[in-house]
Amino acid sequence: MTEVAELIERVVTESGKTEKEIRERMDARKEATHGLLSDYGAIYAVAKEFNIEINQQKTEITKISHLTPQMSANVLGRVKAAFEPREFERKDGKRGKVSSIILADETGEIRLTLWDSNTEISKRVKKNDAILVKNGYVKEGMRGMELNAGALTSLTLNPKTDEKLPPLKSTVNKISQLKQDMPSVNVVCRINSIYPASEFEREDGSVGHRASLICEDETGTIRVVLWGELAKQELEAGDIIEIEECYTKLGMNNVLELQAGNRSRVSKSDAKLKLPKIEKKPQLEIGGIGPELQGIAVEGRVMKLYPPRDYSGGQMASLVIGDQTGTIRAVLWNEKAKLSEGIKAGDAVKITNAYTRANLNNEPEIHIGKYGNMTKAKDSNVPELSAIEESLIKEKDIIALEDNDRSTRIAGKVVDIDKRPVIFMTCPECGKKAQSLGGEWFCETCGDITPTPNMITSFTVEDKTGSIRAVAFRQNAQKLLGTDVGEVMNLIGETQDEMAPVEKAKEKMLNKKISLVGNVRFNDFSEQLEFLVDEVV
Repeated sequence: MTEVAELIERVVTESGKTEKEIRERMDARKEATHGLLSDYGAIYAVAKEFNIEINQQKTEITKISHLTPQMSANVLGRVKAAFEPREFERKDGKRGKVSSIILADETGEIRLTLWDSNTEISKRVKKNDAILVKNGYVKEGMRGMELNAGALTSLTLNPKTDEKLPPLKSTVNKISQLKQDMPSVNVVCRINSIYPASEFEREDGSVGHRASLICEDETGTIRVVLWGELAKQELEAGDIIEIEECYTKLGMNNVLELQAGNRSRVSKSDAKLKLPKIEKKPQLEIGGIGPELQGIAVEGRVMKLYPPRDYSGGQMASLVIGDQTGTIRAVLWNEKAKLSEGIKAGDAVKITNAYTRANLNNEPEIHIGKYGNMTKAKDSNVPELSAIEESLIKEKDIIALEDNDRSTRIAGKVVDIDKRPVIFMTCPECGKKAQSLGGEWFCETCGDITPTPNMITSFTVEDKTGSIRAVAFRQNAQKLLGTDVGEVMNLIGETQDEMAPVEKAKEKMLNKKISLVGNVRFNDFSEQLEFLVDEVV
């Protein structure tokens, strides 16, 4: 077994940080888990922050010319071209996003297809960048063989390599003409609405500031994110402003955004623009809620309640609420986490001035932040808890499952566990999957972050009628694996093998009878149905 000191030395060398900085990060990780992490677990967590592999086993790279359909592979290639993400409609009517990058190595080239949150990397790459694709899936596409990056794929931008590669495009001024990955954009627009500056903690412990605007001109509307000192500017709805030297990126739900950082300038303008108005949204039924909504109001019955817990940015609590049209998870952030005190399952609650985001499964969640509120609802018309549960949860045999089945219960036994890493990194602010870009961690919603480790497991469940692949995240993954994040990271640090927790879990899970409640979706690149676990019964 490699000594901790050797692992620290490896991380120091590959990260460019000093040994003191690495040990301080280890101490911070152990303190954040109240001493649950060992030195091995802590150095593994710090290595994850910098996207450094500490496994003794070298990542096996498959050359592009050796790829064949239906195989999983690790591929290292150079960016020849990147194509902007686009939206598409899934079979269940929901919107997804997809983009692609042409990767090349010395043996050939292939199209890398990116789905949903993985499209983030296509907005930040440029020609000559290197991308390491771990656990990609090869299939025959419309244009020939392609490499797919899904929810379980790891993407690393510019890993340690001596290979090199090829440029970018210009900017435009009208919102309707803006496209993804424009590095230098100047626009004149009117502020329609403002979301005031909020603080966040950077990886080095310093405090950053972020604000956002909804801006419009005669050709369209766009969200503008202001960073640093720009977030503190005194602006009002109705102001005409000029934004210089910003850049475009795709945000949540494949929506184009403008980002204004330290190279940008925002100033008031005397320009005259004719612009449409945006109307407020009324109180919604849960079944009608989608991602990327602002200022919503909704009423529902509490079905599950998760008590407040600490995360790197403060505190959070969450609950699942339902009405006669469906269920949805609501997250209360920081000081709003206290609103869950005194709330219990069965209570009717009213949520106001909240916003929505898509989670890892591309399903909407309600977020209650600084300007949101949640109260007990008096004289509510929402059905009682038992009536909601009876109307929403249905039992099915596996063979009868269909795409977009929701709140469905299945029962069977575990016959296989996927041999894939069980730790993935998420944004501590919004909970979305974090992206490692050039040694730094990034959230497509919150920007630069210090990620939080979470657990995931995928396995095959079989009943008398058939089988299906199931995926469980966070608490459900911990419950199924019979362990927690700290124990898993300790084990990986000690063994230097990310598959060790999977092998250990097989002893508990294989042939175990389980009952699950969740939703069914069609996986676009495996072309099969899969079951997303909401609850382990």
